[in-house]
Amino acid sequence: MKRIIYLLISSFILNLNSFAQNNTEKLTLLMIQSNFKEAYNECNILLNKEPNNPELYYQKAIICKQLYYYLEAIKSIETAIRMNPDNVNYLSEYGMLLLKKEKDNEAFKIFEEVLKKDSSHLIAGIAITNNYMKQKKFEEAYKILFALYSNDSLNGYVARNLGVCSIKNSDSRKSIKWLNRAIDIDSTDIKAYEYLAMVYAAKKNYDLAIETLNRAIAIDDHNIELYKKLGDTHLIRNHNYLAVAAYLKAFELDPSDHFMARDIGFCYFRTNKYEQSKYYLHIAEAGFLDAQVYETLGDIYVKLNQPDTSIYYYNEALELLKPDAAALFDVLTSKAESYYHLNDFKKSIEVFEEALQVETDDFWIKASKNKIRIDIASIYNEILGDRQMALQYYQKVTKTDIMINKDYYEYAQQQINLINEQLFFENKR
Repeated sequence: MKRIIYLLISSFILNLNSFAQNNTEKLTLLMIQSNFKEAYNECNILLNKEPNNPELYYQKAIICKQLYYYLEAIKSIETAIRMNPDNVNYLSEYGMLLLKKEKDNEAFKIFEEVLKKDSSHLIAGIAITNNYMKQKKFEEAYKILFALYSNDSLNGYVARNLGVCSIKNSDSRKSIKWLNRAIDIDSTDIKAYEYLAMVYAAKKNYDLAIETLNRAIAIDDHNIELYKKLGDTHLIRNHNYLAVAAYLKAFELDPSDHFMARDIGFCYFRTNKYEQSKYYLHIAEAGFLDAQVYETLGDIYVKLNQPDTSIYYYNEALELLKPDAAALFDVLTSKAESYYHLNDFKKSIEVFEEALQVETDDFWIKASKNKIRIDIASIYNEILGDRQMALQYYQKVTKTDIMINKDYYEYAQQQINLINEQLFFENKR
């Protein structure tokens, strides 16, 4: 009888262990499948059964991060660390969560602690080197990256960043070595090809730069930026026909790129292909205002013996080049910046608004107006703490009728997403 009871108890314990293992496997599977809502519920069930299991708190932190529950994620990872303070993966995850909450200084202290415990820890090492590179401390970044590479010589990302650091340190020899190494590790690393071509072009090794870009294009023949860079490299050498061919391919991939149409038009003009130049410059003209486009169109119509039309386009160019509006705009902008440096932020915004009211079709002033909108948004967001007003100004930058500079547009969109995320989690507290 005792033996039967013993066997029943043993069987129960084995089944319980199997149940726990199966549930842990289920949690892992849910995370692999990116089913984080269900994984969150499953993790809480397991924690009720195993409240002293630090690995479950670690997994919960990862799940909460994916669900944007950052406060709960931080609470979970802090619990895991209290239970196992020497686990570098827990510490690294904590650092990543602190970065999400924009607590950069705290995060990098954590990452430094991780590297002290494990000098080969990739996540911590990459995070610290990225921070060093932002601070333009390229020598410090290089040392850490080299240590990471020494532990993992097949990591192409690390090799490429060693190349980037070498570029920033003006060491072309090392940059070429590391970027070629990155390509050896991963022959599809398009960024490595781009950086390598840039280094060759800077050294005036244009043939090597073009060869490198063509190798990248053979891998990714729908990459618009590669064709643009190829065209730019040909243009540096005044090889306008070759530049046109590359630019035309870029334009074929994105026919809405009016700036590319402008560059094609300019290249055709330099090769005396006036009808082709006119065609592409009219496409550019429909997309944005540019005095040089109008001036070149005026020159084209002179060549085509159409003086009335050429006068029209010269007048259009002169309208954009009128000095009064530009002078007023410059003075107002400088005045607003002076108020900013005096910490009179409300007055700074007021004068910036006056600059925005200056009426002109000048392309560069329009682009500068978007820069002003970004500056006002930054004041509201970072200094006055008014995220809603900041959102309004960033959204103005993304409106199609004033979307002139692509970099400004992309930056404003990133800030909109970030502020919306911050507002969302503030409301979740």
